[in-house]
Amino acid sequence: MKRLRYFVALWASKSAYILLRLLKRNATMFPGRVALKICPDYLAQTKKSPNVICVTGTNGKTTTTNMVADILSESGYKVVSNRYGSNINTGVATALTHSVNVFGKPKTEILALEVDERFSRLILPFIKPDYLIVTNLFRDSIKRNAHPEYIFSILDTYVPKNTKLILNADCLQSSQLLKDNEKVFFSIDRLPTDVTECVNLINDFSTCPVCDEKLKFNYLRYHHIGNAFCPSCGFKSFEAKYHLTNIDYEKQEITVSFDGKSDTYPMVNRTLYNIYNELAAISLMNEFGVDIKKVKDYLMKISVTETRYKEGIVGKTSVIRTMAKGQNSVSCSRTLDFVGGEPGEKSVFIMIDDLFERKDSSEFIGWIYDADFEFLNTPEMKQVILAGPRCYDYKLRLLIAGLPEEKIFCEEDEFKAVKLIDKDVSKFYLLHDTSTYDLACEVEEMVIAELKAFNEKGGEQK
Repeated sequence: MKRLRYFVALWASKSAYILLRLLKRNATMFPGRVALKICPDYLAQTKKSPNVICVTGTNGKTTTTNMVADILSESGYKVVSNRYGSNINTGVATALTHSVNVFGKPKTEILALEVDERFSRLILPFIKPDYLIVTNLFRDSIKRNAHPEYIFSILDTYVPKNTKLILNADCLQSSQLLKDNEKVFFSIDRLPTDVTECVNLINDFSTCPVCDEKLKFNYLRYHHIGNAFCPSCGFKSFEAKYHLTNIDYEKQEITVSFDGKSDTYPMVNRTLYNIYNELAAISLMNEFGVDIKKVKDYLMKISVTETRYKEGIVGKTSVIRTMAKGQNSVSCSRTLDFVGGEPGEKSVFIMIDDLFERKDSSEFIGWIYDADFEFLNTPEMKQVILAGPRCYDYKLRLLIAGLPEEKIFCEEDEFKAVKLIDKDVSKFYLLHDTSTYDLACEVEEMVIAELKAFNEKGGEQK
């Protein structure tokens, strides 16, 4: 009876997927929801592919998973992955449905799955991954994940003991996971921009986990990302196997050293957090045994998915659309740091509001006081346009950050806000939320049209 229920769930899930695709609907979650409704232990009962790879963490899951899945596919493996961030149990169940035939037998060599860190307790014990990348652990949405120690406790409890971990040695929180599991660490060596004291509003790992003494840093990159030691008890950051030893922004290359040798790889994206994502993928590929040349060849062809980052040029202006997760103060701070640190005069258009909560609820806006909007307070910042229903909340935050009021423009209607842009800048940044991608694309098209019209008229700013 148990197996009969499983097969009914499998066939219903496959049928639901086919029907949704015929209707031209998104089919990333619903087929899995059907399967779990009929067979609650669907994840456990489904026979897995010979190799199961999972990626979790606060930030960078989707980018890293897509990179891993694509490299493996390009290397000749048959891979099923839950792309586009369908990373909770229903999305994973949908991916499992795709990975087996109608008789429940695996038809792929590798499952590459993104796993939401909070939902990992409902997924990992049943998936039993061979490899698990944990990108990092940060403070996230107060309503969802609260403090990183809460998420740490979930992962530390529910990750299977036989899973090999690929961990970021520079993340003091996630690197402490699962003392008894086999682990491999990656890190970025000291950079010229590193400091020894935290400049961010948030640092969730500032004291020694052994003796509670204040940690000292050999170098600190952002928040608690860096290399630390305890002056009292000898606690220190883990030694990494994979070291990123050089970042060449001019040649768009990174150098990774391991086992006494160095290799140069194409840089997929120049933002530091995406360089960490790429390093995680490279580390896994080496552990998995993928030919380094194939890894390099594929990295030469790809870029971060356009739902996360897109860059183009209109006349003399670079137009960059990038995601800044709302209610995630650390992820947002990383984007603000990147934008504020880029050279040249710039204009920033911020539309970071949760689309679903805009319709049905109200966003907890307090998270913006943990995000480092101070990074936008630079002489090169010509204007910041705040669009959406909470634009005045963001204006108050920018005023607290010290940005001059004459540089701040507010408009609740995102499309009307496009008329406010300063077109005579070298760089224009459009910052959007995870759920406002489609809206951001529409705004981006209007911005490009405005810039083209401006250039056709000879570039005279009104």
